[in-house]
Amino acid sequence: MNPQELQALLKELVQTVMETIQSGEELSDEFQGLLAKTLESLVSKIDEATTQQPPVGGQTATPPLQPGPYPSSNINAFKYDPRSGTLFVKFHGKESANSGPTYKYDGVPVNIYDVFSKGRVAPKTSGQNQYHRWIKGVTPSLGASLYALIRNGGFPYQRMS
Repeated sequence: MNPQELQALLKELVQTVMETIQSGEELSDEFQGLLAKTLESLVSKIDEATTQQPPVGGQTATPPLQPGPYPSSNINAFKYDPRSGTLFVKFHGKESANSGPTYKYDGVPVNIYDVFSKGRVAPKTSGQNQYHRWIKGVTPSLGASLYALIRNGGFPYQRMS
């Protein structure tokens, strides 16, 4: 059932209970307990359905991403949802910084995200590209942090664009 159908069911159930109470009919303690559990379950299902709408075409929409706090030779922007543990990362592209792909990483814990977002893992090499220069052993490095913590951490990922 979709959220609207669940909400209609909840409204109908509450209305029926109210009419029953207004008619003077007494509800047994057992029935009241069962009713309370049913209402709680229904409200929970409505909350789940409204916060976790099924993705269109099997994919989750990419939220607006924010540039990283430090220049990066690899990462253009990212966004993290601590409630779901989802991290979206947009990489630089060959043609321009904004032309790269966006990936979604699932199940990333907040503590891992915090270390990544601060670029706490140093690169293992030195070099540069058209976007930035990196130096072996020097932080912050968003690219090295992403690779060490997220990619090597085994978090499931999916290319979004």
